[in-house]
Amino acid sequence: MRNLLAVVSLAAFAAAALTAPLWADMVASGDLHIEGPMLRATPPNAPVAGGFVTIHNVGETDDTLISAAIAGDVAGMVQLHQMEMSEGVMKMSEVDGGIPLPAGEVVTLAPGGLHIMLMGLRAPLAAGDTHAVTLTFETAAPVTLDFPVLTLSEIRSAVEAGAMDHGKDHDHGGHADHGH
Repeated sequence: MRNLLAVVSLAAFAAAALTAPLWADMVASGDLHIEGPMLRATPPNAPVAGGFVTIHNVGETDDTLISAAIAGDVAGMVQLHQMEMSEGVMKMSEVDGGIPLPAGEVVTLAPGGLHIMLMGLRAPLAAGDTHAVTLTFETAAPVTLDFPVLTLSEIRSAVEAGAMDHGKDHDHGGHADHGH
């Protein structure tokens, strides 16, 4: 019986490992657990790109994502943005004061909603590349993660597979179709 349980446990572990996305490794900073970082690949001469990530606040205290920065000479500016529909028009704007990370909740930066905006790209973001992005929080220590550059179809697959859907839905649809 013990051998059967060991085999079943090993099979379950192997199945979970094989179905988990390669970019879903979790990194922690205090009570913040961060996973699923990704950047959208861009065509030549694109001026902007979007960055996406999921942040779990497992603590009892609210925090705030106050800024993001990308290593190297990749972009002229990095901002925290949101997209939303207003009177039938999709509008994008910088988030004033940062992105709230309420205690006990999950906040997903995803296409169509909250996201990291890379502006003034100096070169295209090529699928398969990886860029270091530092997230700075009001309370938790800053975290630098490797953000893989994915194609639009890879990002859609990740979102559809639930790699970024962990409870609090901040995806308002269609943002990936706008090039960021």
